[in-house]
Amino acid sequence: MPEPSDLRPNETRALAALFRAGASSRAALARDLGLTRSTTGILVQSLAEAGLARERSDDMDTDQEGEGRVGRPGILIEIDGDGAFFLGAYIGVDWIIVVAIDLAGSVRGRASRPFVGAGSAPEDAVNIVAALVGEVIAQLPKAAHLSGLNVAVPGFLGEDGTTYHAVILGWHSVNLTTLLAGVLGPDMPVLLENDANAVALAETYRKRAGDQAAGDSLVVLIENGVGGGFISGGRLHRGHLRGAGEIGHMPIGDEGFIHDARRPGRFETYVGKDALLARYAYINGRAVTFDAFIAALANGETAATKAAADWGRWLARGLAALTCALQPGRIILAGSGNAVYPFVSAQIETFLSDYVVEGYPLPRIELSQSGMDGPAIGAAFLLHQAALLADPPFQLRGAVQR
Repeated sequence: MPEPSDLRPNETRALAALFRAGASSRAALARDLGLTRSTTGILVQSLAEAGLARERSDDMDTDQEGEGRVGRPGILIEIDGDGAFFLGAYIGVDWIIVVAIDLAGSVRGRASRPFVGAGSAPEDAVNIVAALVGEVIAQLPKAAHLSGLNVAVPGFLGEDGTTYHAVILGWHSVNLTTLLAGVLGPDMPVLLENDANAVALAETYRKRAGDQAAGDSLVVLIENGVGGGFISGGRLHRGHLRGAGEIGHMPIGDEGFIHDARRPGRFETYVGKDALLARYAYINGRAVTFDAFIAALANGETAATKAAADWGRWLARGLAALTCALQPGRIILAGSGNAVYPFVSAQIETFLSDYVVEGYPLPRIELSQSGMDGPAIGAAFLLHQAALLADPPFQLRGAVQR
């Protein structure tokens, strides 16, 4: 695939329009782009010759203006998925995942391994990522055009713009890009992204334009810690140093359910999985795994129900503060910790309504649909989005054939 800088603006716009529509007639594409049919025809031919778009028969009997008719099927233009591939990875507390999506936005390859992230060595994670990248590339068509790798990590870039901090992994001032380049080679462009930001894009990128709430959404990623990603006007809000969304460190109380002498009372010390299990152990007198806690909650155990109610009250308090600051159309609860929400959803919605000033619009609360692959898929989608934007937030260079 030609790099974004090599495509003419109208070619990029045409690809973006085809991605939104899924497939389109030449007439509909011309209307969408505000161009003549002849100009649109030249664009389509150019994209087809570059291997980025293709024709297919329309299964419905419609003419080019979308009106029903009887006769031979019409011809639709769609993105050719094999035109380019985008790699996304996730380095988590419990696992590492690598996925590949194609130009049409479909997942075409996946590989994962368990990983003990807390206190891990960054070099170990990087070697696993490299091995999984090799496994995923082997699942793609021969000579697939790779447009880069974006790695989602639970942390943020330092002020120097090159080193990374992932507190929950025990990583500080780690130059992940350099480490990854050392094992993947100089021909593979590598970017880094916060995991919650990546999930935010995974949850909203393919939503239809008519879903206004999708364009202004808050994702709360609940794992051992808590992260956040905010989509504003369909784009990630990144903040001054690209580190916006560290809502887990937002102070909302005095202590928390787990001890933190330096920064007590942070959001994640009340609603992260570690905090929830600590609360349950305090009430019940014994420690259990998260899966065992969910089973106890499903069975109606009193201690589990009490711990979940306490969790829900503090989650609602944090969501109320974020709602007042950001006014999202919807809040998406992601990560494995969201399994608690269905048991206390009514309480949380009541708490949230009570915490927010009367008459203030409340967002709808949903559960993530992207699952454990969400951070990796969202990381790959960020590369895809950059390729389909006329003004990408970063430039992809050196895409390679594998």
